[in-house]
Amino acid sequence: MTVTYEEVDGSTVTDEPVTAVAMRNNISVGTIGNSRLLARSAHIRGAVAGGRWVQDITYRTNSAVRITAIRVRHVGTLQGATSRITSGGVGSTFVTIRLQSAVGRGYHYTIEIYGR
Repeated sequence: MTVTYEEVDGSTVTDEPVTAVAMRNNISVGTIGNSRLLARSAHIRGAVAGGRWVQDITYRTNSAVRITAIRVRHVGTLQGATSRITSGGVGSTFVTIRLQSAVGRGYHYTIEIYGR
């Protein structure tokens, strides 16, 4: 599994309205069943006065492994941070997840990717 990270300039990202599927605090899609854990990672960013953190994290499997489940969990007190899947996902060989803090806040997320 290959993981890449991209810091996004938070000043260029607009706030998006929260919808039922597109963006939320926690994400739980797919079924774990007989799948194996491909990746688990923690993403922690501290507060920045007047600024916001935006990070795109891409997980890639080899061509023989498909993603079967994605779990993104916010850890601790919720302070307006959001997570969303921006591309790929269940049934694919990759997924890109965007983590975004509220202005002047940080975040702490745990991401788990399962596949077979």
